[in-house]
Amino acid sequence: MSKARTPATLAAGAALALAACGPDALVMSRTTGVTGTGGFSGATLRNSGEMVLELPQETFTGRWVAVREGANQSLELLSAYGSGSILRSTANLLSETEAGFGTAILTSDKGRSMRCEFRYSGVNITAIGVCQTTNGEIFDLQVS
Repeated sequence: MSKARTPATLAAGAALALAACGPDALVMSRTTGVTGTGGFSGATLRNSGEMVLELPQETFTGRWVAVREGANQSLELLSAYGSGSILRSTANLLSETEAGFGTAILTSDKGRSMRCEFRYSGVNITAIGVCQTTNGEIFDLQVS
């Protein structure tokens, strides 16, 4: 006997798959204290992807986009020399510090929508921010 797949079970499956692909997200309602978890897909070296937030009775899914602000770049030339057995090596190293702002626009399996704003740092995105639902509920957002 096969189990019927409802939109809620499909959303939960998608949430688990996305959460395993990137940074973990944690949200907490400022009014009720309800917490939820989720994740970002496409966070490594990309500026957009899919996002999922699972609350106890509702799952939000949608797209996130981040914009870098002026990144700091440096170029260094490294050299190593040896004696006896000849060892000579040089390498170029380019490092970039990445930070910026992002937003996410999400809809839930219950028909609500949520908008998130966050400040992020790093190639793999660690972030802090705030999310708000259409009925005004505000959530604090942490991503790591």
